[in-house]
Amino acid sequence: MANEGSARIAFIGAGNHATQSLYPNLAHIPEFELVAVCDLVEDRALAASRYYGAPEFFTEVDAMLDCVSPQGVCICGPAEMHFEVGLQVLRRGVPIFVEKPPALTLRQAEELARVAADSNAWGMVGFMKRFAPANVVTKEFMAGETFGTLSSISLIHGCGPYDNMRRMLLFNGIHLIDLARYFAGDVASLFAYGFHDGASGYAVSATMQFASGAVGHLNMNSGHTWTDCFEQTYLSGTGAGILNDGSRAVEVMSNAGRFAEGKDMELFGWSNRYYVSGNMAGWASGGHYTRGYHGELQHFARAVLRQAEPTATLEDGVEALRMVEGILESIKSGKAVALSRPAD
Repeated sequence: MANEGSARIAFIGAGNHATQSLYPNLAHIPEFELVAVCDLVEDRALAASRYYGAPEFFTEVDAMLDCVSPQGVCICGPAEMHFEVGLQVLRRGVPIFVEKPPALTLRQAEELARVAADSNAWGMVGFMKRFAPANVVTKEFMAGETFGTLSSISLIHGCGPYDNMRRMLLFNGIHLIDLARYFAGDVASLFAYGFHDGASGYAVSATMQFASGAVGHLNMNSGHTWTDCFEQTYLSGTGAGILNDGSRAVEVMSNAGRFAEGKDMELFGWSNRYYVSGNMAGWASGGHYTRGYHGELQHFARAVLRQAEPTATLEDGVEALRMVEGILESIKSGKAVALSRPAD
């Protein structure tokens, strides 16, 4: 039975990431009605449809689209699937939510965005950090008078091992790359160094000049384990500094932002710290809400219903891929790279 005021959305992909991080949110999003699940492996499609309440399951995308006629489609699988199946759905004029990376190359990402525009459709990319409450709060504070004008941003990320630098940037670093653009806008140019220990240890250090005039730095490595990753973002404004710890907590350093006067006291290193509660929604203890998975899927459903404008769009996916390619080009050439765009 259809839910009043909800978007009829189908889901393609029932692998580990989809079933561990995305599907569990759907029952808590009133705007999202899961109408079908599709996966090449029939048992996985059947299991996901039963467990998450979809009335239909399929093993072929076209068959699902013909039978169900969804208003939107979520796609989660390998990057090549995001591109190929994304085109398949967009050419029918149906909007998509596609996990990151949206494609394996910049040219493919651009094709996705072009086909969406030609088909009078649109798409979102799974940059869930834009929807993590700590990052939303950070962005809101940046827009206020206390923060002032952004002057610099530093992003640090440590992840588990990779078999090459490009994959590290494309499959993990892309989150921090998009977060840099979310907070600071388009990157005009960059210069990067790279490191490889001869095995699975890779590191990238990239300096960025933003179109706004602000500067930035991205430091990423694969020297951690997958059970113990690390992430921090620090933003400097002309009136305050913000430390965002792992997209979970926000610390604001500003004398103008005191919550108490502290009369007759000398207060040095003043700061206010905001923690995202793990109990903001009782089911969220596993991190789906605090990490942004809930927010991105709810926003997609609302955009399908025309209650919100899509954000973290296919065009944002293009810009993230452009930065990945720019970093790799700079490491190889030893020169700064201007990130030219078709509209420039």
